[in-house]
Amino acid sequence: MSKVSIILVLLIVACFFIAPWEEKLEDPENIVNVYGWYGIIPRNVIDDFEKETGVKVRYDIYDNNDTLEAKLLTGNSGYDVVFPSFIPYAVRQMAMKAYMKLNLELLPNLQNIHGILTEKFKQSGGSLNYLIPLFWGTVGIVYEKNAVDQALPGEKIDSYEFLFNPAKLKKLFQFGVSFPDEYIDIFPQLNAYMGNRAKKMSISDITKYCRFLSRARPYITKFSSTTVIADLLSGDVCIAIGASDNSLRAMRVAKHVGKNIEYVIPKEAGILWIDCAGVPDGAPHFKNAHRFIDFLLKPEIAARIANHSGVLVNVSEARRYFKEEIINNDQIYPTDPEVLSNLILWQACLDEEGLKFERMAMKEWSKVKMNSLNKRKIEGGK
Repeated sequence: MSKVSIILVLLIVACFFIAPWEEKLEDPENIVNVYGWYGIIPRNVIDDFEKETGVKVRYDIYDNNDTLEAKLLTGNSGYDVVFPSFIPYAVRQMAMKAYMKLNLELLPNLQNIHGILTEKFKQSGGSLNYLIPLFWGTVGIVYEKNAVDQALPGEKIDSYEFLFNPAKLKKLFQFGVSFPDEYIDIFPQLNAYMGNRAKKMSISDITKYCRFLSRARPYITKFSSTTVIADLLSGDVCIAIGASDNSLRAMRVAKHVGKNIEYVIPKEAGILWIDCAGVPDGAPHFKNAHRFIDFLLKPEIAARIANHSGVLVNVSEARRYFKEEIINNDQIYPTDPEVLSNLILWQACLDEEGLKFERMAMKEWSKVKMNSLNKRKIEGGK
């Protein structure tokens, strides 16, 4: 046999071994493209998913819902799994057919999400056919106890009174007071504080809320939803409206910098937030998307996510794997059925009246933040 013939035979044999491997690497069925929040799912969870399934995870990060929504609504995002905030984003996107219908037979661990939170999700317009209520937490009051005790000695922080009563705020002002950026993170609390939590907010309420908040406005030093941890730890503020997961992370750091951060669900009512898992319309790897979501619904995996980030996962059986700092803190991780039932989940704005409310609320809340409400309206109420 000539040298040329031998080389050709060797090349043909090599192709039998190399080609299948190359094909496997390029096989789209061995990939899942995930678009998610930074810092929630730890890297070792993704590694374990890849080892268990053989599916490679490509994980991209976004930092706000608007960025995600822009990709979803342009179509063909290329992503297989996303984690939008339920209200107002995911429920609106679902109505716009931005998500594929899920195959529930491919989600055997979906049985793990039964309970009050899932029922609230359904009552607020969610559907398990398109979205899984996966991550959750609460929004309440987070504060640096040492500074608050100086401003208000002997008082127990347990009510929105400390954020909406100008007399209280005036004393806290010297240590810094932070309110959230968006109206959606303040109106429900104010509604509960004013004794109207059973009443759905209407357009006529917006002026009333903004007039009320204008009295507290001189004592609000900052509007931010993203820098609460840093602001509390640096001493820029002593009290804020904040999320439970951010508060837990602040507590962890506080021990090392001489601060004493605490978080409380106000007695009037806490706010519930839910982030969903969904499969965007046109997702290229439909089955792998289901495998990834189902993996996150395993109790031990759900607990690893919560222990890492402080973000709770809607899997009740995960409780037995939680760290003591979570399981022993009934404010960070409420389990009392009465407390859970009392949590407020914002109602979706899907009809014309709801969209009008949203536009007007955004506009008037911006005026409060800029301290530019019409003074005649504030003082005269007309």
